[in-house]
Amino acid sequence: MSAKTRSLFAWLSAVLAALWLGLASASAAEVAFPAPGDAVPGAGGITYLDLLREIVPDLELSGSVYRGTRVVRLRHIAGPEYESEPPDEPAVATFSVFPLDGRGRVLLLVDLGMARDAAQGYAVLALFDPAATPRLLDAADVAFDRMTWFLDPASLDLGAGRLAILTMSMHANSSQAYVSNGIILFDADRLSLIDSVFTFSDKSCAFERSQQAGIETAGAAERAEIVVTVTERTVATGADCGGEAVPEPSGRTIRAVYAWDAAESRYRVDGDALQQLASENAERF
Repeated sequence: MSAKTRSLFAWLSAVLAALWLGLASASAAEVAFPAPGDAVPGAGGITYLDLLREIVPDLELSGSVYRGTRVVRLRHIAGPEYESEPPDEPAVATFSVFPLDGRGRVLLLVDLGMARDAAQGYAVLALFDPAATPRLLDAADVAFDRMTWFLDPASLDLGAGRLAILTMSMHANSSQAYVSNGIILFDADRLSLIDSVFTFSDKSCAFERSQQAGIETAGAAERAEIVVTVTERTVATGADCGGEAVPEPSGRTIRAVYAWDAAESRYRVDGDALQQLASENAERF
């Protein structure tokens, strides 16, 4: 591995580590990664494969991966303009499970792959009550980029049984990392998007610029506010880059607060700071 390749790999590893380490305060439940054939705890013998077939009805084991040919019709969590076709051959290699409460309900996050020529993946966030009929209570595609996961922690407590479910969609190359953090409201057995937060980290020979999002709650116990901060830091690499311009070291913090609007029955953000940041980032692609 060349020195340049090692440097770029180290930069990308540091960016990804920062994304995982400081996003939100701790949650009580932990994400699990069972196998499809594992039994759902407390569900009377129902397996995770039974739940997965509520999303991909003809899912069957093919080699080491479960594959199917069709996905039930789903909305995109961000609205019709974000909808994309599911992959022609949806596949489940791994999936993650997040327990919601003491009543056995769970969220499954299942990345089914990408359709041909698609710009983003197809990741289903599905709410199940294994003891109910029907078992699938709600589901939506939550992919904003090529790969999608739960964040760690996966939720914030908003009070009175409501949660903000946190996801991360991203793709990266040797000098750029594109990240969209989804903030999804779980309320009364329904999933809805509060917002997505886009960050963009990049590197050249002369400088490294990182953006890290932080998500936490504040305020009232019944309808807690959601506070998002994006910390941007630019540093010079000190490398000999010929005539490339070297920016001055700098840093800034962008902050946005989401508060519950009772009249509209949704969370509203207090300004357009995050939209402005996204526009600035788009100019650097």
